[in-house]
Amino acid sequence: MRALAGCVFWFVGLSVSLLVQAEEPDDSRIIEHILQTRQALLETAPGTNLATSAVFLAVWDFDGTILKGDCSEGLTIAGQTVYRGLVEVAIESGLSELYPRDGFGRFWTDYTNMDTRIGHWLAYPFVPQMLRGARAGEVLRLSQSHFASTLSNYLMASSVKIIHALERGGVESHILSASADLFVKGAAQSLGVPANHIHGIEVRTRDGRLTEELVYPITWNAGKRDRLMQIIEEIECQPGGRKAFVLAGFGDSYNTDGPFLKFIATRSLPAGKPIAVFYDGKAAPPEYRGLFYQARHRATIGDHLK
Repeated sequence: MRALAGCVFWFVGLSVSLLVQAEEPDDSRIIEHILQTRQALLETAPGTNLATSAVFLAVWDFDGTILKGDCSEGLTIAGQTVYRGLVEVAIESGLSELYPRDGFGRFWTDYTNMDTRIGHWLAYPFVPQMLRGARAGEVLRLSQSHFASTLSNYLMASSVKIIHALERGGVESHILSASADLFVKGAAQSLGVPANHIHGIEVRTRDGRLTEELVYPITWNAGKRDRLMQIIEEIECQPGGRKAFVLAGFGDSYNTDGPFLKFIATRSLPAGKPIAVFYDGKAAPPEYRGLFYQARHRATIGDHLK
């Protein structure tokens, strides 16, 4: 796999032929449905400029949905490391007060014990918390560098294609991730999504350094739904009284993404119907049965660059 080191704006130069190769069976249907819903909403207000007085949103999970693997934990297939996660890179870079530069193994033991014995609700926030004392700017720059050199190869080609097609069609994407906020924000330039549209598990910063104090809601499970509701409120409370319409959601985990996808799928719009896209392929639990559009995506950007 060819590295993309230093090519932060690599996607801008991506050829049209690559995007054609990235086509998955569901892409065109999904894009068409979302843009038709947007058009139907515009037609409900003839004589007004709803295209500029409203915000049309698509909301995404990140790990497993936009990125193959996990930006925090990395990706291992058949016991072989495909890429290292940002946790390991950050610890080796000396950005954790809790673990020395060679302490990733100890972190992994602590983290997996929390995850299996207690639950995600404790393990996931521990990732940004173990970075306490680090300068926020250093963590973000590390994340940006790791995406530019390595992780961008593993962005799902189909998801990137849909994000950019929606952007051209007047629908902006927001990302809700259970990874650390400063980790997933590192994807902004590589993905072409503004950093302020990317929301992960966040800790408060004091004097430029990270603390252990969590910022709620935690963007995992129901916390993703709660953060989405905050985003809608933030948009609609801005001067000018803009209206936010959530047209689509994308995820790959019933446990992590189910609540926010259900929130989107069951919302009533003045025209058209929202769509919640699910990429995992597993049978839906009873509470989600029949709500989500089951789709697939297989190829990464790097697969097309071999």
